[in-house]
Amino acid sequence: MAESQGLLSKIATLRKRLEEMPALEKPPALASEPFASAGGGVQKREAVADGVADHHQPLKDALRRLGDAGSCEAVMPTQLTAGARRVLEIGRAALAKLRGFAGAFDGAAEPTAADDPALILYRETAAMADTALRTSQTFPDSPTAQLHLAEGLEAILNVVDERLATLDSLMEQRRTEEQRLNILADLLSELNEGRQHGMQPFASLGEELLAEARTGGPLRFARADPQHPDRYIAAHSLTVARIAARLVRHDAELRSRPMEPVLAALVHDAGMLRVPVSILTRSGRLDEEERQQIESHPRRGADMLRRLMFNGGGVVEAVAEHHERLDGTGYPNRLKNNQISPLARLLAVCDTYAALCSPRPYRPARETRTALTDTLLLAEQGLLDRNQAERLLQLSFYPVGSAVELADGSVGVVVATPVVRRDLQLPARPVVALLTDGDHQPLPTPRHVDLAQCEGHSIVRTLSPAERRELIGKRYPAWA
Repeated sequence: MAESQGLLSKIATLRKRLEEMPALEKPPALASEPFASAGGGVQKREAVADGVADHHQPLKDALRRLGDAGSCEAVMPTQLTAGARRVLEIGRAALAKLRGFAGAFDGAAEPTAADDPALILYRETAAMADTALRTSQTFPDSPTAQLHLAEGLEAILNVVDERLATLDSLMEQRRTEEQRLNILADLLSELNEGRQHGMQPFASLGEELLAEARTGGPLRFARADPQHPDRYIAAHSLTVARIAARLVRHDAELRSRPMEPVLAALVHDAGMLRVPVSILTRSGRLDEEERQQIESHPRRGADMLRRLMFNGGGVVEAVAEHHERLDGTGYPNRLKNNQISPLARLLAVCDTYAALCSPRPYRPARETRTALTDTLLLAEQGLLDRNQAERLLQLSFYPVGSAVELADGSVGVVVATPVVRRDLQLPARPVVALLTDGDHQPLPTPRHVDLAQCEGHSIVRTLSPAERRELIGKRYPAWA
């Protein structure tokens, strides 16, 4: 107790000196700094951090150690230089940001996985900030020595600030993805319940996806638990819409009206909300009655849309026909060849490819190269429109954003895909930003390789989400 009182007395003395320094501007209240007033600053820091869950403990522990009299011997200088003061201000700002992220992790709807790149980045950054702020309690009296120590601490805190900017960007990306998924899930539920009164909300979401495609953003494959049908169906529909937004630019007829295929993709599986969850989650074979439930969903979805889209015949028609096949083996009406609309043919290709790239209760997700090849094979067999299926080659076997392993063991992320002409080898040779060497050790900076122009390099496989987190998540969390 005596030691605690002694430290608090020193802290109060330091604050008084800071306030009396004529050459420096009086700082704001330092309750959130390591140097707090004797009037309960330590308790206040602990109260602010108490909202962090036990599995997100590092920042709370760091704040407690800063106020623990037995944890270090604080050597108080007689006067702080401007550089030392700046370090304390930077550190205080970093602490405020870290507290905000701690609340974001603690407030997540689902527990954060221990290997989550964002959580790892947060923990490491909190530890760096903790080290810098604990060291700042040992500023010496000598101005020269203070200057040297302040330069080092400021450099560390600048790295902390860069990492916080990365974390902020990563969390914003996640918030955007989650918001889009939730919006579409709600819209589809309202459509199913007859509470949706127009298509404008769907069109607004479609505009965002088209803008994303125009700027060359990565192709993201949304995923959700089939135990929650609205989110599960919305995740698949988002993926189909993203694919359609990228392919429509290469269709002479649809290029002038790109919203139509994207809108059809967003609503094409609305009828699946009428299918029981027990069927959606089935990992084995379906019986005849269950199969009929599945095969009725295109008709049900089209019926929902007819109540909303008086002038949306093309979209309604595509929704009703997106499971029809050119050879007459599709459903629900066993249409053939030219009986199937061009928009429905495009939608069928996007739907098939997206489904193959995503996990299902009865099978794991397939690699993008395998999924594209299988879709092209279905077209060769006369089930899907061949011209529409070949448009998938514009995505490359490895779409932008894919994490891949090269033949020499190095790992990277696809950042650009070649413009396909006649060379069918090009879709397998995109531009890759290499992130690790052949031993999976992180490179100092990404190294870009155009595989179409580079001999001796080739992609051997796509990384699974778990491998992606493990191999690049720690160094490059935004790409994991």
